[in-house]
Amino acid sequence: MNHPKLAVILCLFLAMPAGAHSPDEHDHDDHAHHHPEENDSGHDHEHDHDHELEQDHDHEQDHDHDAHEHVADSVTERMAPSDRATQYTCPMHPQIVRDEPGRCPICGMALVERERHDDDDLQIRIGPGIQQAMNVRTAEVQHGRLWRRINTVGRLQADESTIHHLHPRVEGWIDELTVTSVGDRVEAGQLLFTLYSPDLVNVQDEYLRALRTGREDNIRAARQRLEVLDVSDEIIDRIRERGEPLLYVPWHARHDGYITELNVRHGMYVTPGMEIIEVADPASVWLIAEVFTGQVEWLNEGQRVDLSLKTDPGETLSGQVDYIYPELDAVTRTARVRVALDNADGKLRPGDWATVDIFAGPRDHINYVPTEAIIRTGQSQRVVLRDDEQHFSVREVHAGMESGEFTEIRHGLEAGEEVVVSGQFLIDSEANIRAGHNRMGGQHDH
Repeated sequence: MNHPKLAVILCLFLAMPAGAHSPDEHDHDDHAHHHPEENDSGHDHEHDHDHELEQDHDHEQDHDHDAHEHVADSVTERMAPSDRATQYTCPMHPQIVRDEPGRCPICGMALVERERHDDDDLQIRIGPGIQQAMNVRTAEVQHGRLWRRINTVGRLQADESTIHHLHPRVEGWIDELTVTSVGDRVEAGQLLFTLYSPDLVNVQDEYLRALRTGREDNIRAARQRLEVLDVSDEIIDRIRERGEPLLYVPWHARHDGYITELNVRHGMYVTPGMEIIEVADPASVWLIAEVFTGQVEWLNEGQRVDLSLKTDPGETLSGQVDYIYPELDAVTRTARVRVALDNADGKLRPGDWATVDIFAGPRDHINYVPTEAIIRTGQSQRVVLRDDEQHFSVREVHAGMESGEFTEIRHGLEAGEEVVVSGQFLIDSEANIRAGHNRMGGQHDH
């Protein structure tokens, strides 16, 4: 049996959105399936059946609307305005706000009372107990003198003015070598090595012949040739006393120090220009500190410098700027500052690192706060103010120079105001959340 009207109804039914299906639809399908003969009963019955279908569809729409309202209650009510004057929030998760007391769904802490401020959305109320739990600490905005203090790091190195390089000025062979490795301590006058050189023997012979002639100009010229070849006055006097040349000419340390370079061994052949030994004097050392280019203009020779060594952080040493290098480092783009330090006791070791404070002169009549009070982002700088015992607010500021633990505030604060130096990030987070919600038209976070 053909049922064209039923076919039309089924087509309409299949064209309905999938999300509109409900248990009523299955009942309607069963009804259409078990009474096919009613489809031929005429136009009235068809009209009744279509009316039944429309009622079912209306019922589905009513059902979906109820479901939609239920979802809305669970999501959008978070942003709905509230007429209540008091709300409750989690101290650790300020985005959790309720109209009634309870516990935080994230951490389980008891919610605390928060008072609404319609006139200032960024003012936050925090009770004394919660302030203690958050470890809220404050400090006053100070007005007065702030030193331009440069905080940086530096490295100790040998005093280059005391380094003694030993280079052969003639070719020859190392015979006796009294030092064995880098770091060996030497004393002034200590024998370092002896050198056999045919050229040195010939120059000694010329000097002895000049002495035998008795002519002062010949003696002086021959002696100068020995001096040019780096033979010491003591060795020249010994040659004169002996009356014969030394086959192995000795070289001695000119001052106390330690070996920083040793490039020869016993029996080695050496040539002019080759560095045999380098000796550094530990009685003084240099500290080379790096300074950012923006702070170079603060520097002057003679400024006080305090430093603390990494190997002895409990002790602070003092010195002064001895020299400001004229060139910037090609890699770090920083300026170098030299500080000369006395090291008579030998405690300072080249290669050690130090934290350095350079006092580059004061600036007067400025406002400043502890550096830790400033909240820095990529777009702004701000602080959290304590308005009274339980109310806090956020304010943007313009920070200036830093000096140790303090930072200049050029705009945004007045002397005597109180800024939060501990716990300010939680308060700032709450203020940001509330400001964002207010921009979206609501004040209530659920």
